[in-house]
Amino acid sequence: MEHQHTRSTFRKSPSRASQDATWKPHFTHLTAAAKIGRCAENLVCYYLRMRGWSIRMRNFETHHGEIDIIAERMGADLKGYPTIAFIEVKSRTSRRGLPPEYSVTPSKRKKFTATMKYWIGTHPREKAVYRCDIASVILEKPNPPRIQYYPSAFSPREQFGW
Repeated sequence: MEHQHTRSTFRKSPSRASQDATWKPHFTHLTAAAKIGRCAENLVCYYLRMRGWSIRMRNFETHHGEIDIIAERMGADLKGYPTIAFIEVKSRTSRRGLPPEYSVTPSKRKKFTATMKYWIGTHPREKAVYRCDIASVILEKPNPPRIQYYPSAFSPREQFGW
């Protein structure tokens, strides 16, 4: 089940202006950086699906922070048990400077794991392997997108003593 939180304004579709029932979302509120981030998230979702993962949720947001993607795959880490990956997606439009994954700072990790803990606490408890992954995406034109995926990039135990 894929769940996506988005805010949007709605306007009538110009092709059916006379029909009141047809509305299409109009995402005028997204900044250029947000559009790049959304594109990177879409690419990572595709990357995961091609490797047998199912997307449980996208853009899970609480007062603690946000998790970009929550994905699940049976037996990814432990045979017979599902692995639930909480994925932070970082992107850049250039290879210059630090790689995107370096922008996941200790304070970001703390917020991320607090959000992860909240999600685990509000969903039915199941025996599973929970892990924190990072997906690094470089969208440099005219080159094809480059995805670096880091499974178990950091441990929630570092933050909460689990």
